[in-house]
Amino acid sequence: MKLDKMKTVGLRDMHPMQVNHLIEIVSMTLNLAAMTRDADILEEAEAHCDELIKLFGGVGVSTSIDIDPGPTRGGSQSVH
Repeated sequence: MKLDKMKTVGLRDMHPMQVNHLIEIVSMTLNLAAMTRDADILEEAEAHCDELIKLFGGVGVSTSIDIDPGPTRGGSQSVH
């Protein structure tokens, strides 16, 4: 199949509900990958989600991790 003859759909062509659900599945995928606490899994999930969003004409996806330090010596814990 020749790519120059193929019709594609971008985020701007999609119904807002389609875009919202696509973003939700990307978000859920990244959250589940982060829950594994495995950097390799998170990196791979991020790469796949990034490519998916770019295929639909988006800018891409990136992640950042904030580590909760947990309880302090006095037993108090931060709330986010």
